[in-house]
Amino acid sequence: MDLIKKAKHAYITISVIMLVLGLVLLIWPKMSLSVLCYLIGAMLIIGGVVKLVGYFSKDLYRLAFQFDLAFGILSILLGVVFIIHPEHIISILPIVMGIFILVEGVLRVQTAMDAKTFGLSTWWMMILLAIATSACGLLLIFKPFESAIAMMMLLGVTLLIDGVQNLWVAIYTVKVSERNVIDVDYKEL
Repeated sequence: MDLIKKAKHAYITISVIMLVLGLVLLIWPKMSLSVLCYLIGAMLIIGGVVKLVGYFSKDLYRLAFQFDLAFGILSILLGVVFIIHPEHIISILPIVMGIFILVEGVLRVQTAMDAKTFGLSTWWMMILLAIATSACGLLLIFKPFESAIAMMMLLGVTLLIDGVQNLWVAIYTVKVSERNVIDVDYKEL
């Protein structure tokens, strides 16, 4: 039970970090791209570790962390590449982040549909945020702006929306049972 509480708090913390990084990019879009690669790399590594911890926790609904084993590993690997080779990432930063965020948004659409199945009343907000995140990911991939400043601002907006989405999912889908839950295997007859 402690692990799920820690995972939820860590998930909320990484969501807040995404929000802050998004604001930083909106306020200072001319930030050095290599510094940005290091910041995003660190955020991806920390976020990946949080996703792995969340995946192995005993979340009552098992919605927020359902895709986080693979996505956590991918986040950590991508974060390491961002930090080790920022000079190679700079030219494709919007595309790489766009693909990453698009995949996360699409997976959150499924989380929202599963939340609806569970009867969670906030599923509609999850799906709206997932669609907005996916749309921003697509914009980053197809680079509708030629200006580097506009691209950094779009990345900032995308991180803000993704941070809000993750925060919403963590708050409204991660449930900690107050009583002890016994995990058992069963066979369907």
